[in-house]
Amino acid sequence: MKQLACLGLLIGLLVWLQLDFASLRSKRQEPLRFPSYPPSLALEMMSLGNRELASTLIFYSSQFYFGEKYAWHREAPEYQRLFVALDKATDLDPLNMDCYYFAQGLFSDIAPAIPVLNRLLEKGMRNRKQDWYLPFFISANYYFQLKDPIKAAEYLQRAAELKPDTLLFASLSARLLYQGNQTKAAITYLEAFIKETRNPAIRQKLELRLHALEAIHFLENGIAAFTKKRGRPPDSLNEMVTAGIIKQIPTDPYGGTFFLDETGKVYTSSKLTETWKKHDKRDQDQQSQ
Repeated sequence: MKQLACLGLLIGLLVWLQLDFASLRSKRQEPLRFPSYPPSLALEMMSLGNRELASTLIFYSSQFYFGEKYAWHREAPEYQRLFVALDKATDLDPLNMDCYYFAQGLFSDIAPAIPVLNRLLEKGMRNRKQDWYLPFFISANYYFQLKDPIKAAEYLQRAAELKPDTLLFASLSARLLYQGNQTKAAITYLEAFIKETRNPAIRQKLELRLHALEAIHFLENGIAAFTKKRGRPPDSLNEMVTAGIIKQIPTDPYGGTFFLDETGKVYTSSKLTETWKKHDKRDQDQQSQ
């Protein structure tokens, strides 16, 4: 009888979430919104001992929302609400690896989100001590977003200790301590991440970033070739086209325009990132719970 009551409550929670989605979809003039969840303690009480199942339901609800919002509607998801949901899901079940993997795919290219993302992944490391993915993700976040190669190397070493049979970590470790080839290191990381990614919407998001980095790497190689040929770096990307070094400037898949900054480094007006923004006061309140 108790099991039936637990199952009924959990199914009721799921139905409530789906009705929330349905009511939002019916208002065509309004964007799809992600539902708010009660505090973690309340969720634990509502689960009646079925914390793992409740965590799984929140994870699948988050996946459903992201897939519909990002891949289907082509709209920017409510990233802060998604993070709060995944944080609460891992409060319920700290072993839920799907949540950590999903969070890394969602937030790793949003610089302001990295501190809270790393704290979430640290929670995973404390509870999933044999998973090399978690220190690997934190290492990448420290290196590419926080620009801290020493801290990145520390976490990469932890990942290497958990998975000593891969050459990937040896390759990346060398690049962490040598700052001159960061774009290639990022490409190597994304290729490894995409290879293991099962979620189609997350894979689409990562592949978009990979294509952008490959375009930047192509331009960096062009700059090196131009400098070798002319004895000086180009004044602009168009000068490489005029000189016949490259046929054309590649397109930024994020919709921006590639250019050289005052130091001669390749940048793009899109900044290769999505926005981590507060949608309303409820988001701030949830994150503090």
